[in-house]
Amino acid sequence: MNKSKLLIAMILGASLAACASTATETSMAAKYDIEGFKTQIEDGRLWVFEDGSEELAFFKEHGEPAKQFTNIGAGPEGMTVKAASQESLDKYLAAISGGSEFEIKGFKTKIEDGRLWVFEEGSEDLAFFEKHGEPAKQFTSIGTGPNGMTVKAASQETLDKYLSAYKN
Repeated sequence: MNKSKLLIAMILGASLAACASTATETSMAAKYDIEGFKTQIEDGRLWVFEDGSEELAFFKEHGEPAKQFTNIGAGPEGMTVKAASQESLDKYLAAISGGSEFEIKGFKTKIEDGRLWVFEEGSEDLAFFEKHGEPAKQFTSIGTGPNGMTVKAASQETLDKYLSAYKN
């Protein structure tokens, strides 16, 4: 008799603890919501969804989608950010920066596939990128940009100039 009461008490206690941690993660995620986006924290990662999207409804009902896009350490407080589409992920990252964090005088920036592309204002490289997309030759600095983003450029010189200006 005592064993069954103990077992029931343990099950109830575990259930309440699980509910409390889920509620805590949900309330913690709400502080990362911004206009147009809802967030959820799962396993310490920040999931971002466009407000009212089918992906958000799916996540709430079924959990993580099979197809997901990740940017490690690029979110608030260095969190890994995940989304059901690369487009949503890029929009969220651009929105949390407010544009000003990425933009540095003399440079233009673009977010593509979760990476920050940097160009000198008015450069041929910028015009090429806007017309054709990523150049064949590119230089990368992993995790050194705003929010821990990977930074890319069409030349090492541009990359170095941007990172030097960003860190100062």
